Amino acid sequence: MDSSQSTVFPLLFISWGVITVVLVVLLSYRATLLIEDDQIFKDTAAEDHHQQEMTLIARKSRLTGEIIVLSVMSGVLLLTCVGFSI
Repeated sequence: MDSSQSTVFPLLFISWGVITVVLVVLLSYRATLLIEDDQIFKDTAAEDHHQQEMTLIARKSRLTGEIIVLSVMSGVLLLTCVGFSI
């Protein structure tokens, strides 16, 4: 039992680390989208502005679902790693 637990814990910890890094990258990317959104509002081309705004809204909404899933997965894996270490 001890050898199987010693191989499972590093795998859980590595998978938690990878998922958390991907989550941080997606959060950083979403933050850059918010900055681009602010820059679009400063431009005055009406039709182009509308198209770019709709594209950014679609990107943000697609990212929101992925960020929620990765957050839940990261939290569950972290709690699992803590449970194995106790």
